[in-house]
Amino acid sequence: MSAAAHQSQLSLPEVAESNVLLRQDLPVHSWYRFVLSYPPHLVRKYAAAFDLGPDSLLLDPFCGTGTTLVEAKKLGIPSIGCDAHPFAVLVSQAKTNWSLPIPKLREKARRIAKLVLEEMEACGLPVDSFSSRLMEESAAPSWQRWSLGEDENKVMPLGFVSERPLARLLILRHFIEQETKRQSDGVEAFFNVALAHVIANGAGNFAFGPEIYRTREKFDYDVLDHFIGRITSMCDDLERMAPNLAATPAAASHDDARLLNNVPEGISAVITSPPYPNEKDYTRTTRVESLLLRFMFDRESLRRVKTHLLRSNTRNVFVADADGDEVAEFKSIQSVCRQIEDRRIELKKTSGFERLYHKVVAHYFGGMRLHLRALKPKLRRRARLAYVVGDQLSFLMVPVATAKLLAEVAEAEGYRVLGIDLWRERVGTKVRNGLNGEKLVRVREEVLLLEKK
Repeated sequence: MSAAAHQSQLSLPEVAESNVLLRQDLPVHSWYRFVLSYPPHLVRKYAAAFDLGPDSLLLDPFCGTGTTLVEAKKLGIPSIGCDAHPFAVLVSQAKTNWSLPIPKLREKARRIAKLVLEEMEACGLPVDSFSSRLMEESAAPSWQRWSLGEDENKVMPLGFVSERPLARLLILRHFIEQETKRQSDGVEAFFNVALAHVIANGAGNFAFGPEIYRTREKFDYDVLDHFIGRITSMCDDLERMAPNLAATPAAASHDDARLLNNVPEGISAVITSPPYPNEKDYTRTTRVESLLLRFMFDRESLRRVKTHLLRSNTRNVFVADADGDEVAEFKSIQSVCRQIEDRRIELKKTSGFERLYHKVVAHYFGGMRLHLRALKPKLRRRARLAYVVGDQLSFLMVPVATAKLLAEVAEAEGYRVLGIDLWRERVGTKVRNGLNGEKLVRVREEVLLLEKK
């Protein structure tokens, strides 16, 4: 990697380097936020550094739940995004559609609430039973017909949603579908994002820290009240958005970032955060929402989603994968892969997943090379790119310097490396420190800055 990659050549405004959603950023961004999202102020920082404006076209090829797209729209910058996860695309599309008829949305929400309430009462799920287990014996059993199918249950993480909250969620889903299926584009997505927020931030028995984990089981949950509160807040946000900004173009589509079939030419800049090479299964983090919104319905549909994702963890590596072949000539990457495999053998780790650790690293950087190759003809000359990535210790504590290695790959594809900015340091895993016990390792998260020559 060139010496320029160690120090950014850009003049950047000072911004507090935290991953906190600031109070002024809550409108729209907070509708639904992926737990591993980066903050809007990071987008503002690089949009200013790249001197982007209304004549620019900003791309996020790993758009997730739309942080870059929403912030670009707030700044009056046209943007497009894509993601291989269909649920993420739905969220991005809903969060960037500011032209919906707000009075009709509020009226539709009231009608859905009325129908949901009637059905809940009729099938033995009264709204005053959320904390009383005594209701279990007296309630009519007909609510149990609101359940997932056998194939859906096979891909639902065990215990992530209790029976009663699940029944309420399925009733709500049914009436959202019934009442929005003939509406204009975007209405159903708007309501479904509110439903997703209820699932991830209330009804489910799971939380993030940042890994997803199972929490104490909820006997019941007020799904309807949460939903109506969320719709009200979302409508309020739309009313506060400046009318001129609503017209700023923003679009999100389903696409494999290694192919970019849906991305047009003429891209001015890229601000994005691809997955890091680690053991985070991104489909599991949003599994419940994806199931309840019908993006997944069995193991095969889950597999189809995974095949289009960047190979960043062992849960989405397949026998026929060949992305790793793209980085065979990179001695630095191959060295890391050998260290991981040597460490595995030394530690006598023999599980199927552990045997894939070194392959994941190769597939990850190979996939990123394919991405950079597909992206290059879409870019304007002198287009600037910011990739938010993090160093990793996920594979048997062997360091993976993600930004540095990715910079080498980018140079091989003909990009100019402008620098690597330190975004933040986070506390990593505890490791043995000789006779002194354990120490905490600090892991760097950085922004790799590139330019098309």
